[in-house]
Amino acid sequence: MSTRQIFAWLIAAAVAAVAIPLLVPRAFPLFPMGWEVTAAEARAIALERIRGLGELPADPYVVVFRDGDFSLERRLLERFAAGDGEPPELLRRRLFGWEVRVYAADAPAPEWTWRVRVSPGGEVSMLRFDLPARQGGEGEAPEPAAARARAGDFLRQSGFDPGAFAEPQVRAEQLARRTDLSLRYPAREASDGLPPWGVEVRFVGDRLAGYQTWMEAPEGREDASPFEQYLLLYFGANILLFLLIGVLGVLFVRRYHHGEVGVNRALQIFLLVLGSGLLALALTAVPAAETMMQGILARSASTWLGLVLRAVFGALPLAVLAALAWAVGESVAHERWGGKLASFDALFHGAWRSVTVARASLRGLALGLLLLAALLGLALVSRGWGAFTLASAVVDMQLNPGGWSGLAQVGRLGLELPALLVVCLFFNAVFRRRLGVWMGGSLTVLVGMFLLLPAILPVPVLQGLPAWLLWTAVPVLAFWRWDLLTSLLTGLTAVGVLAVLPLVLAADPRLQLQGWVPLLALALPLLISARQLHGGREFVYHYEEVPPHVRRIAERERQRVELETAREIQSAILPLLPSRLAGFEIAHAYEPATEVGGDFYDVLALEDGRLAVAVGDVAGHGVSSGLVMSMVKSALAVQVTFDPEVHAVFGTLNRMVFQSARRRMLATLSYALLDRERRELVYASAGHILPYRVTAEGRVYELEGGAYPLGVRPTFAPAVRRERMEPGDYLVLLSDGLVEATPEQNDEPFGFERLEESLARHAGGTPEALMRGLLADLEDHTGGRPREDDVTVVAVRLPVL
Repeated sequence: MSTRQIFAWLIAAAVAAVAIPLLVPRAFPLFPMGWEVTAAEARAIALERIRGLGELPADPYVVVFRDGDFSLERRLLERFAAGDGEPPELLRRRLFGWEVRVYAADAPAPEWTWRVRVSPGGEVSMLRFDLPARQGGEGEAPEPAAARARAGDFLRQSGFDPGAFAEPQVRAEQLARRTDLSLRYPAREASDGLPPWGVEVRFVGDRLAGYQTWMEAPEGREDASPFEQYLLLYFGANILLFLLIGVLGVLFVRRYHHGEVGVNRALQIFLLVLGSGLLALALTAVPAAETMMQGILARSASTWLGLVLRAVFGALPLAVLAALAWAVGESVAHERWGGKLASFDALFHGAWRSVTVARASLRGLALGLLLLAALLGLALVSRGWGAFTLASAVVDMQLNPGGWSGLAQVGRLGLELPALLVVCLFFNAVFRRRLGVWMGGSLTVLVGMFLLLPAILPVPVLQGLPAWLLWTAVPVLAFWRWDLLTSLLTGLTAVGVLAVLPLVLAADPRLQLQGWVPLLALALPLLISARQLHGGREFVYHYEEVPPHVRRIAERERQRVELETAREIQSAILPLLPSRLAGFEIAHAYEPATEVGGDFYDVLALEDGRLAVAVGDVAGHGVSSGLVMSMVKSALAVQVTFDPEVHAVFGTLNRMVFQSARRRMLATLSYALLDRERRELVYASAGHILPYRVTAEGRVYELEGGAYPLGVRPTFAPAVRRERMEPGDYLVLLSDGLVEATPEQNDEPFGFERLEESLARHAGGTPEALMRGLLADLEDHTGGRPREDDVTVVAVRLPVL
């Protein structure tokens, strides 16, 4: 990277860093600038005010978290966003603050005892005591006049000016065992466009139960609809991400079995995301459990339950998604765009001090700051279109914990990584590879908009589409213009900086320090590699070495596919014979011991009315035997067509096997010519099991004759024999795999004696019945034991007169 480029990126980052705090109060008119109170201070203030009003429960369970009021902020923005006046101070205090909830030791999750809201400046904007409806109060509810007197004194003691409010409206709520009162004091201050608002003082039975601000919402359903849209998008994005785990899982398994993906880097990413997620969940477990209303559990127990559930159904699936997105995405991208993965991969190789990491880190941080500044600018412009960007969404982001917000945000950044990897790497690579630059990039951005929700919440959502599109498009384009680390840092920086703005812009130095923790984590690669910007060693990307066990699996899968292909080719070579041919009845069976067998057979009708029948066997079984078998079978068909006579067939096949097959790769063959008119059988055998003649009455004759196998010598002179056949007689040719088959229990073969008994027993019917009976007897003998050799049977029957 040249000095000019370095300065250009640094200036861009500096301009964005200066612009962001200037744009924040304009994009978020009600943003809580200058937060003064820490979580610990808010807790102390809340407990002190509680003690001034009553006693704390024994061994209380205290929850502290930052919170914002979406609905109130939107109403105030609709009224005051144009700069026409300022919201009432009391309502501003209610907008943001620390929420402190106090539970009794054994209280179930929904039943808090005290609820206090402390504003960023330290004022208490809400102080409430509550009892479950099933419990009685400490006495009867006061009369309205007495209640008004006590409430007025209480407001003055709490710092309110009773003169700022009109006479209260007294409302009674009759519960099972007590009566509660609420006194609503409407504000005298007129605020055009705002619903009625004021302060409410509550009594639980006879006990003064605190105060809170209130505002009527006559159109509550309409008021909530923009938030419902965003919630639907949020849950929809999470559902899509979880569904993608299945899709990516299938692709990963396929590529894994083909040896196209490794697991080392994916495992490291899995552990990184899981560790980050568990860190964030552990630090936010207490406030996050406020959303889990498990009434059967104590509030402390619901914290642990919530932590486990969020870990199992949140952090763990996201970690799996990140690992799969990297593994599959890398396998797609590495061939064409491997250089774009180098900077990200260098982090896991420990090559942080490299110019590769330095360039990507500088670009990513600068682009992330520029992206956030642009989003804030669009948020400012979109106010003219009727859209609002709510600071409450930033303050309330991921239920930030009290004293550990910085570390929690570091962990949360890890949970942002899976969605960015899915969009910027996986979809980017797949769509661009299949659809080209423009179509693929456009489709990636479109899909990414449903998975990467914008860092700034646009309300209503449709008016915020430009910001949403920009938020997705910039990281996607950064991958293609530069590399993956630049792309990921762009997205992480934008969302990370926005999340910590309430801390970085706080007035309290301790809050500022918490805000700088995740920013330092984002800048860490650049800080370590900064000296390499002017020039240093490049990190050269190498596709992850596939582990040996993966290679073995891939090799087995490759062999399986090759064997399956060879079996299909062999099946195409071996014929499917008809039940009748040239006036003869035919039946055949072929059962290979492996995917590719060494046996072969054929039955061919000759022009002169004769029938040529052959069964052969190549030594052994498997691919090598199958290849020789295919050659012999093809040569047999050609030779029979040219000259079907027995001596010619044996001479040609012997010469081919001798010249083509390697030493000791021999072949056996039984070949016969059947003449229906003369009822004559002409046959010969070369090292093969002899054919059988079976009469219709069941007499079995083993036809004599034979010689050594094919391929032993360069020439072969078969011993040609002739046999008289009678109408209804069977000619049975078979391979030695049948007679040599043994059961599981012992080594006793099926043998010739059982063979002849079976042939005699099943004679008299069709050749199909004879063949099936023979195979059934073989199955009974072996007990279904897998074949050790190929089994072939061909049965031909002369027509019955």
